Amino acid sequence: MDNNTSNGLKTAIIKFISWDEERYFLFDEAKDNDLQLKKGSKYIFDISIGEDIGEVIEIIDNIPEDFDQKKIEKVIRVATDEDIDIVKKNNLNNKKILRESRKIVKKYDIDMKLSDIHIAYDEGVMVFSFIADGRVDFRELVKELSKKYKKKIRLYQLGVRDEAKLCGDIGDCGQVLCCKRFLKRLESINTGFARDQQIAHRGLDKLSGMCGRLKCCLAYEEKNYQELILKLPQIGDKVKTKDGEGVVVELFPLKLTARIRLDKDGSMIQVKY
Repeated sequence: MDNNTSNGLKTAIIKFISWDEERYFLFDEAKDNDLQLKKGSKYIFDISIGEDIGEVIEIIDNIPEDFDQKKIEKVIRVATDEDIDIVKKNNLNNKKILRESRKIVKKYDIDMKLSDIHIAYDEGVMVFSFIADGRVDFRELVKELSKKYKKKIRLYQLGVRDEAKLCGDIGDCGQVLCCKRFLKRLESINTGFARDQQIAHRGLDKLSGMCGRLKCCLAYEEKNYQELILKLPQIGDKVKTKDGEGVVVELFPLKLTARIRLDKDGSMIQVKY
């Protein structure tokens, strides 16, 4: 799909379950202003296999590359408090259902752990999250679950970060994990963030969260660091200083300074930019 947004189209990113994948609804602000889609609000959507309540977690101009695979065709209306209560009532017996379903998993000797359930607004779909090391064949399991609960069954495999978000824990900071408390999206975190923030030397054991992946909080200040780094020369650059030419060996973004090794004698100086 063409990512050109000059036609006025916008994309609402929708989340139906905290641990489930995000979906997308494409709309035209000018033509569809009666929808009043806004970040943080909840709506009833037609998701092809039924109706469910989803929250708009972001509205963006660009269209994600995988838009067609996760497209929502229709928004029905704003979700009322009564609608939200219906979903809560639908899910009151989830713990009992989970216990029963785990027995069925054990019966088929499937190497997976069912971790949570969500029953949709219209009660037509039951979504199970599960944890497994790799791919598993759950076709027979789906058939039996569908027969037992008289609903469409969908299984969604969680990653280790999703599992931490679902179960929760206490982080190194002494507080409940951010993913459990307030993060609605788990951003992609990479080791470049640690390099930008000059903490890569701490090692992965110190930079990893309870899930074993890089801590989400590395992303909180990354944008500011990237903006500051653009104002500095890059490590390895040849630069001129009042003390002579040298090579950049280290950056201090917050101070907007760089450490330079001078060519003439190998001594180190810090230069403000």
